[in-house]
Amino acid sequence: MATVPPAYSTGESPEIPSQERIVVGTGASTWIWSPEGWDLTHPKDPHSSLTSNGVDLDCDLVNIKIDPAKTGLVIIDMQNIGLSKALDAATTPAMYDAQNAIIRYAIPAARKLGLQTIWLNWGLTEDDLANIPPAEVRVFAFKANSEKTDYGLGDQRGDPNDPINFLKIGESPKFKNIPGTELGQVTLDDGSRVDAGRVMMRGTWNTALHGPLASVYEDGKKEARPDVWIHKNRNSGLWNEKTDLSKYLQSQGIRTLLFSGVNTDQCVGSTLQDAHAQGFDTVFLKDGCETDSPPYAKATYEFNCVRAWGFLTSCKALAKAAGLNY
Repeated sequence: MATVPPAYSTGESPEIPSQERIVVGTGASTWIWSPEGWDLTHPKDPHSSLTSNGVDLDCDLVNIKIDPAKTGLVIIDMQNIGLSKALDAATTPAMYDAQNAIIRYAIPAARKLGLQTIWLNWGLTEDDLANIPPAEVRVFAFKANSEKTDYGLGDQRGDPNDPINFLKIGESPKFKNIPGTELGQVTLDDGSRVDAGRVMMRGTWNTALHGPLASVYEDGKKEARPDVWIHKNRNSGLWNEKTDLSKYLQSQGIRTLLFSGVNTDQCVGSTLQDAHAQGFDTVFLKDGCETDSPPYAKATYEFNCVRAWGFLTSCKALAKAAGLNY
């Protein structure tokens, strides 16, 4: 067996040729490569035979093996604030397709395999509100003066290297979107009225799970491995090693994270990249992630998740790995 330690020297065990298995990493942060793919089960002894209780998951480019006990399905920001038409959310049909893929494929697979399902959502406290960075406020409460999702970047005239004349459309404040602002009563599809609460604050209707996801979460709390709800106060739920999500993952020994939710290129993507930087195994479920940004924004993440930031697969592939037939 060949071992690739941090110094990147390669040693070779006499009984197993290096081309058959290669151990990469040290201690608990160890992967094992073989021609069949990557073993991400993190066995106590990576030099022993490949674990037999892992789950094989088909991925783009190269397949992986995961340990359900050390794996979490992370569902990010599937909340009314970003998905409900009652709040004029900037949704796309694809975002609801992602919701359906999570409900139909990812969650049943997670339940059957015994993965930890984690609902990671915006949910500010008064202390969070007092310390929220202006950059976060700008994203929610200031909008570009353009109806185009790319702000008109593809329609520029003149020299794009001219910083004075290039793309000067400006921004305008949308005071109702400022975190902590009262949204008041909104009308739902069935004609009923509900108090939407303060923007992005914990325990409000606007930060509740969207549509059928709410009942799915309630059912999940009754599972043998109950679903958990974790609040975040930044785009990324792992922006430092002391966030609620980071502390939870460390306490539970979860090493492999399967990412889904919205928006791909913002909260999902930033959490995935921070997870990757902190040494977690990162897996992107492409049919369970969507965005209201232009298509290339999601495509960039899919491209990078094939190799640079982990692995690329789908909710449907996860269902297949769980032996679910559709």
